[in-house]
Amino acid sequence: MECPNCGSEKTRRGGNAIWIVYLVLVALAIPAVLVFHLNAAIVAGIMIAVIVVAHLAINQRVCVDCGHQWQGH
Repeated sequence: MECPNCGSEKTRRGGNAIWIVYLVLVALAIPAVLVFHLNAAIVAGIMIAVIVVAHLAINQRVCVDCGHQWQGH
């Protein structure tokens, strides 16, 4: 996929939306394990599954060269 800003072919999935998902998951996981005493391995597995689904659903791309972010096709 080519960057619409600079034309570079060096792109990856990610961006601000994915980082928000990461932060929300960590903010939910810490009390789930420490306060509610849920199994940390199960919580981590759920987090990984949610991250994979978020990458597929959000489909945001980032240019490695210029940092431009856009919705993928």
